[in-house]
Amino acid sequence: MRLFAGVALACALAAAPAQAARPFTIEDQLSVQNFGRVAFSPAGRWLIAERYGRWGDAPSFDHEFLTHQTTSQIFVTDLRANSPPRPLLPQAAKAGDTFGAFSPDGTRVLVFRQVGHRRKMGVATLATGATRWSGLTADPEVWTAQARWRDDTRVVVIARAPDAPSILLGAGWQTQARTAAAWSANSRGEASGVALGAGRYAGLNPPPPDYDLAEFDAHSGQTRVLAHGPFFEILLSPDGRTVAASEEGELVTPSAATAMVRLSSPHRRRRLSLIDLDTGEIRRPCPACDLAPGTWAWSPDGQALVAAARDQPAFDAGYGYWRFDRLGASVALAPRLRVNLVTGGGIANLTGQAAWLGGDPVVLAKPEGAARPDWWRLARQGEVNLTAAFAPPQGRALAVGPKGLLVNTAAGLVRLPPKGQARVIAAGAWQGAGALPGLPIERLVGTVDHAARLLTPEGHTRPAADLPSRARLVATSPSGDLAAIDTDDHGVRTLSLYRPNSPPRPLLTINQALADVAFSRPVAIPHRGPSGEPLTSWLYLPPGGALGDQRPLIIVPYAGDRYDRPPAWFEPGAVTPLTNVQLMVAQGYAVLVPSLPIGLTDEPAPGLAAAILRAVDAAHVQHPVFSADRLAVWGHSFGGWSALMAGAQSPRFKALIASAPPTDLITLHGNLRLASFAVPEVYMTLTGLQGWAEGGQARMGAPPWKDLDRYARNSPLLQVDRLTAPVMLIYGDMDYDPSQVAALFMALSRQGKDAQLLLYRGEGHVIGNPANLRDLHQRVFAFLADVLGPVAAVPRPAALSPSAASPSPIRASQ
Repeated sequence: MRLFAGVALACALAAAPAQAARPFTIEDQLSVQNFGRVAFSPAGRWLIAERYGRWGDAPSFDHEFLTHQTTSQIFVTDLRANSPPRPLLPQAAKAGDTFGAFSPDGTRVLVFRQVGHRRKMGVATLATGATRWSGLTADPEVWTAQARWRDDTRVVVIARAPDAPSILLGAGWQTQARTAAAWSANSRGEASGVALGAGRYAGLNPPPPDYDLAEFDAHSGQTRVLAHGPFFEILLSPDGRTVAASEEGELVTPSAATAMVRLSSPHRRRRLSLIDLDTGEIRRPCPACDLAPGTWAWSPDGQALVAAARDQPAFDAGYGYWRFDRLGASVALAPRLRVNLVTGGGIANLTGQAAWLGGDPVVLAKPEGAARPDWWRLARQGEVNLTAAFAPPQGRALAVGPKGLLVNTAAGLVRLPPKGQARVIAAGAWQGAGALPGLPIERLVGTVDHAARLLTPEGHTRPAADLPSRARLVATSPSGDLAAIDTDDHGVRTLSLYRPNSPPRPLLTINQALADVAFSRPVAIPHRGPSGEPLTSWLYLPPGGALGDQRPLIIVPYAGDRYDRPPAWFEPGAVTPLTNVQLMVAQGYAVLVPSLPIGLTDEPAPGLAAAILRAVDAAHVQHPVFSADRLAVWGHSFGGWSALMAGAQSPRFKALIASAPPTDLITLHGNLRLASFAVPEVYMTLTGLQGWAEGGQARMGAPPWKDLDRYARNSPLLQVDRLTAPVMLIYGDMDYDPSQVAALFMALSRQGKDAQLLLYRGEGHVIGNPANLRDLHQRVFAFLADVLGPVAAVPRPAALSPSAASPSPIRASQ
């Protein structure tokens, strides 16, 4: 009956009179919803989705980037019964529910309920929603595996006390709570200090926290503690007998001989433990080995583990591949092969991967001194290059199975079989849906002979559903069913089921309140870069703008980024609290997002303003609907640095807004954030932001004492005498270093220049509290109006019919 009611409602909406479009507001932004994880059960019977509530409805705002998860609700759809989505769990007040891994038989799923600062783990039965809560707290699986099924009833989990130190679960609130507790202790005359050390005093640093490695039985409700230690991530053997656990070790310390610290340089050593799940026996095959995160794989029989590791103590020692026997033996495999460092966005990341084909490990590696990485079989008789005959592999394997790997190359999709030669099996673009950390992507979706196909690592294909061009794939089923999210021009998002030879079936829709909002669509601005290379920047104009408007232009830069496509975070319906292009356009401003690529070793500052203005002038020639003189620059983080540095290089910019900017690369290089003192067990490092400054976005290439002039040339604080435009600085006091904006503000004051400083207490790198966001935008737009002058009112766009504004799927509430 509800199905027919939904259809009737949709028809009524379609027949309603056209409604006038309206501009986007900060209240709209605070009401934006989103989808979280979406997945099919192993056999494809169930589809589960996380639907996040409105940002402004979060029960608290001290979880930083996990805030939206505190509003999440889980919906499940029985695809066999063709029934509408239903909530999997009863909704609890001020709680958010998310889900994890499915049981191997696909009848149960791990669920996590965030209540306050605790994240409780349970096991839910998909058919009924009945849930057995474990009483255990587990960290979110953002980067690493924390809870995995041993069999259909037992779960192995890294369990922690609710108040245990955690970068994820404790993000935001833990630093505040510990700092307040220390202040309170001091007021009572009690000890409130923290001791940190380097060199021979490194032992003063608090060790990483210990957690329980536990087994929870969903049938009996009993928990068995298997081990206790500083566990970081886990990987269960296929036979369910052994768990490989990566444990946090000592802090990694560079030396005077270390040429450069990279942003990807690990902060701690990680040691391997192999734990027998039946006996509880713990083996440490190579106590000196330091594991690379997430680069490991069990053999199909569960007898051996291959992993990226290093046994040399040097800070920047390379990683190779090792074989660890479940009984405790260890051996280095192919010592000349190294895990590759892949660069992008100014950052070099370890990009290795390990798998098994038959009884042999296969790895993504590069011989020392070689120009390209390849896939290698590490057979007993020696290593064999499996991809030498093809164009270089483009990153990690797209899909992995026990009987094959699918690798993307410029020559096409290459399959690596257990036996025989690798070969190109398909052309074109192939994509998979994301998986939980440590779990492989099992199938890809692409096109063969103009028909959608599903492809597995075994080389099997079958028909798949066709997706519209703007739908984003989020889950695949073995049967060829697909789940995808479509976002319309107004930010209304619909999760739909796509089945072969069937029309799409809308399941859940969010952001319906945006259906009558007029958003700006990006306009491509082709132009040339500093070296004559072709680039594309993106111009956003108020709907209904006309020639001769002479509107002010806001430039949103981020040095190092190149946008061949419009940035997804500026699309309608995106959760973008800061530098929100759509809010700027709604206030009547034109907005330009320029492409500003930078070489990995190039200084970021030289020529930055010229590169920005090259894009501005190209946009003005192609679309002369904004003023080429009333220019403001508004950036966040390294974009805030970009705004300040550009302002120091050209007087054409009349207003500068920088949120969370690094301003003094010298002091930031040596910074320890507040969290390092409050929660040193997980936040303390002996490199701090040195990796960001030397081998990350800042691209300094060395510490300050090795090249002080380079640091000075690229620090806005030390170019402050060249700033001519009024400046607004924005910072959260929980961010890396509030002195970055305080020093610049005082330097501007010392010169009698116009400046405002907004400091928001309790906020981190991104302002998220609704009251603070309202205050921030009110002040920013008042600042812009004061500096640039009034902005012409945005004309009301043509009326929108509800049927054109958004699709009409059946809402979960119906």
